[in-house]
Amino acid sequence: MISTSERSSLFRSRSFSVFLLHTFACMVFFFALAVGSKAHAYDKSKLNVTKYIANIRETPSLKAPVVWVLSPAEGFLVGKEKKGWLPVYPAADGELKNPVGYISKKVVIPVSSDCPLVDWGDVRYLGKDLKYYLERTVKSSTGGMFKTGDKIKVGFLRDGWYAVFKADGKVTSEAGALGYVKKEQVDIALDDARIRYAVRKINVIEKPVSTSKTVGILSPGHRAQVGAEKGGMYALYRIDTLVKKDTPVWGYAWGPFLAAYPKNLEQQQMAGIDARKAEIAAVKQKKITDEAIRKDKLDAMEDAMQEILDAPVVTKTMYSMAVLNVRSQPDAKSLIVDKLEQGDAVTVGAQEGKWYPVFKTVKGQEAKRIGYVYGTYLQSQAPAEKKKDTPVKRKPAGGPDDVPIKITSTKMTFSENNNSIIFAGNVKVVRLDVTLTSDTLTAHLRPDGDSLADTQEKIKRIVAQGNVKVVMNKRKGDCDKLTYIVADSIILMEGNARLEDGPNLVQGNLIKFYLKENRSEVVGGKKPIEAIFYTPKNVGP
Repeated sequence: MISTSERSSLFRSRSFSVFLLHTFACMVFFFALAVGSKAHAYDKSKLNVTKYIANIRETPSLKAPVVWVLSPAEGFLVGKEKKGWLPVYPAADGELKNPVGYISKKVVIPVSSDCPLVDWGDVRYLGKDLKYYLERTVKSSTGGMFKTGDKIKVGFLRDGWYAVFKADGKVTSEAGALGYVKKEQVDIALDDARIRYAVRKINVIEKPVSTSKTVGILSPGHRAQVGAEKGGMYALYRIDTLVKKDTPVWGYAWGPFLAAYPKNLEQQQMAGIDARKAEIAAVKQKKITDEAIRKDKLDAMEDAMQEILDAPVVTKTMYSMAVLNVRSQPDAKSLIVDKLEQGDAVTVGAQEGKWYPVFKTVKGQEAKRIGYVYGTYLQSQAPAEKKKDTPVKRKPAGGPDDVPIKITSTKMTFSENNNSIIFAGNVKVVRLDVTLTSDTLTAHLRPDGDSLADTQEKIKRIVAQGNVKVVMNKRKGDCDKLTYIVADSIILMEGNARLEDGPNLVQGNLIKFYLKENRSEVVGGKKPIEAIFYTPKNVGP
């Protein structure tokens, strides 16, 4: 309840505009009565309204307990004034016997009788089973029993007892009461109540100021969730809304007309919402926990990586067994960044598969990785130095490897995957008195790893294609494809093969030339022919 001395300007501004509207309506109605309508039933006193929300007190004193709070623009009857106070009566009473209470003359305005009458009953919800009595004393007979959760109306507070009524009707006088209950059994004071309900019909406004627009209405008994209180008004949320920190407020309503919902009923009402809140909180907590675990794992990985980075690099010295490419990555297709000559010492780290990381050591600094080399061509022991006085043992003449082969071209490509070297563009091959030209030439190597050392010793065969021309001493010829098999010193000329030897000309699909034996064979041609040519013995090609 509020005191008349505590009413705010918020009450005054809003209520005064409502008062003017109702006053105008009442005056029109009064004028209609004056010109011929039948007289109103209330003849002992005029109908009155208040200027704003006002208190009715038990006795004519500002210190007396408040027994009712009147809404503005609702009609009631008053008796004779005494020392600035008026007794208040229900308009439906036949006789003005017992006043409801007393109101200050300063807040009452007489108006005509067409104004809506005060409903002298306020809604209450019962949080427990409750007996009601036929009189305002526990010594009287029991009138009946209300059950937990029942909705009733109470009014006409006197001597700490309420008259109780059915919840679905308008209370116009105490004569319609079912019985009486003690005030403290139905007036629940719960400052922490999450649910409140309207004891009367009230407007829900957008902001906690009197000039704010209406956004909804709470009918008697309708419930809402409440938030913070401001200026005598509570922030409201709809009953089925999941209220979180950032949930928008539905509106605001006056505190005196909002009653606390019984705690046990509130818990039942909010059980689903609380469960959903708990579920959301659990998901949020799990997310926080998962993030913490993930962060710990990442931190552990970073620490482990940092330990690896901070650990001193363990290196050793190894020696190249051949000419080796140093590549940017442990991959035969990666970029060549350096080259090792046969016998070079190199600083390597721990082996990674078939590759060794190569480190460059600068005095006063840590070893720095510069690339990778293929491990097959590294050895731990330094190669033995050749004695100067030891004569070089020469291979017998006529072997495939004792005669140098010179190859020139516009472009050369080394394919490690295919173990081959491809020459393209103005290709020219010279071996002693043999000269070969073609568009492309492929030298196929033995599969001995990633090395270019002693390439000639590794060549298995040479294949020339495109405008192939060959000159061997006095012989010359041409074909579509020429294959030189190094191990056997055999030249195969295929496709439109022609070979001239002085005035003699032979041709066929295939011409075989045996360099060691200095003889040739012709297979096929315009006519089936096989020719054999002999050259002088011990004459090199």
